[in-house]
Amino acid sequence: MTDGNNKISSENIEEEGSASKRQRIEEENSQNAENNANDQHPLTLRMMYNTCQEVLEKQKNIENFNTEIVDELRFFKNELQLIRDDLKPKTVTAAVPIKADSKNTTAWNPENKSATMPTTGKCFVLRHVFKNVSNMKEDEYRLSEVEEHFGVKWRMNVRRTKEHLEFHLQCLKSMDTVNWTIETQRKHVLVSNRVENKVMESIRIFDKESPSWGWPEFIKWDVLEKDFLVDDKLTAEIHVKIEKTTCIYKDNLRSFDETMEEFSDVVLVVNEEKFYVLKLYLAAHSPYFKALFLGQFQESKKSEIKLTGIDADDFQNYLELLYGESAVDEFTAEGMLMVADMYDTPLVIRKCEQFLLKESKKTLKKKLGLSTRYSLETLKKKCLAEIKSIGDLQAVLPGNVQDLDKSIMGELLEKSISLHN
Repeated sequence: MTDGNNKISSENIEEEGSASKRQRIEEENSQNAENNANDQHPLTLRMMYNTCQEVLEKQKNIENFNTEIVDELRFFKNELQLIRDDLKPKTVTAAVPIKADSKNTTAWNPENKSATMPTTGKCFVLRHVFKNVSNMKEDEYRLSEVEEHFGVKWRMNVRRTKEHLEFHLQCLKSMDTVNWTIETQRKHVLVSNRVENKVMESIRIFDKESPSWGWPEFIKWDVLEKDFLVDDKLTAEIHVKIEKTTCIYKDNLRSFDETMEEFSDVVLVVNEEKFYVLKLYLAAHSPYFKALFLGQFQESKKSEIKLTGIDADDFQNYLELLYGESAVDEFTAEGMLMVADMYDTPLVIRKCEQFLLKESKKTLKKKLGLSTRYSLETLKKKCLAEIKSIGDLQAVLPGNVQDLDKSIMGELLEKSISLHN
């Protein structure tokens, strides 16, 4: 009994000891777990904090980067707008150059009732004295001599109706199949030394369908006889300014249209037609264009400049000759001389003068007139040398001697005295 009880008691003691040991181990593990948990909590917070800081830093960098992108985009947007503004055509009108000694300085004035009307541009005056006017019968025509101006022939005609005088301007351009047009301002004048001149004005376009324009009842016949005849002579004038022409001259030899845009740095606009050219090339040949393009003027910074007082066809021919083409002929010479004189271009003037000297079939009167108008001294000397008779001298004189250029009066007088002697 005793041994058995002792054995049971010993086992119980061992079991109690094991339980106590396990309890202590569990408590220790629990305490260690708690301690570990307490130890890991600050670490976790630090890791989370650092992660948040990194995220915030990245966010800040992204925001800064986005701000830089936005600023750069704004900058490029402004730059692009400036480029667009520079690329947009900026049209200004260049002043028409007027030389100090120019013979054509009076602008066209529709209210001007004087018998003379010098103007800038393509202008001319037809003048004729009709004789034995009171003997004209009803429906009888009288014609002036034909004159060539700017490559086209012109003349005036009058006709007596029952009670009036008709007064017309005729354009003698060939009636071919080309749809040519000549837009004009016209001033028809009957000259009187007793009353105010009879003047009527109009803007008309001549073409192959309408080659003649005028007034069928310009003046009553009885008024004409009373106030306008001097020794039975009637002095009539037509002042013409050619505003615009189409299909008058030959086909273009060189293009200056938009196909030449990449080879140009300025656009010159003449009567709504655009010419793409190089500033430096024109400036090298013309003091006017040098001042316009390279001077301290507003126009020098523009990409599109409007030129006034000239015809687009004449400017086309002028550019062609300046660029080396053989553009001068009987039809184009006068218009090119006008443009070259206006823009002070010696090369074009010289080539036109050479043509008039060696090739042109224009009348001696016409050549002499061009030589005095555009100061072509070599041509003037040649014309004067060709006046070898009184008949030649009379042929070069204008209908009204007062219209004779003063610069040549002395030389013609000396020629007249020489011929008479």
